[in-house]
Amino acid sequence: MVTTIKQVRPKRTPVGGARDILTVANMDPNYVYRWVNDKDGRITKFKEGGYEVVTSDTEVGQDAVDRGSKLGSAITKSVGGMTTAVLMRIPREWYDEDQTAKLDAIDALEATMQSTGADYETLSISRRNKR
Repeated sequence: MVTTIKQVRPKRTPVGGARDILTVANMDPNYVYRWVNDKDGRITKFKEGGYEVVTSDTEVGQDAVDRGSKLGSAITKSVGGMTTAVLMRIPREWYDEDQTAKLDAIDALEATMQSTGADYETLSISRRNKR
């Protein structure tokens, strides 16, 4: 009786293939993650909005390419043009509240665009992802 052991080779990205250097593995599903460029006070603005800098041992990038580095304890990635992006996250509940507030503001603006006078044509606005 002959037994064959199947070798498992690691997943690879072909030389000419697309590389996803901003991939974040092992994300906590209770958070929404985002890369934020570290310029013009954006990090502070996001912190004020409830985001926190990711400082855990989260895997960043594909194995075959440059991994995200930690500057101090923050996970960062060079994104070109001498710009560094910082990985940040916000609790999913807060993110969903923010998105709902944005949609409410859009709905209110669209409501002002609706025609009510008899002298105007009817204007109808719709979105595919309407709540």
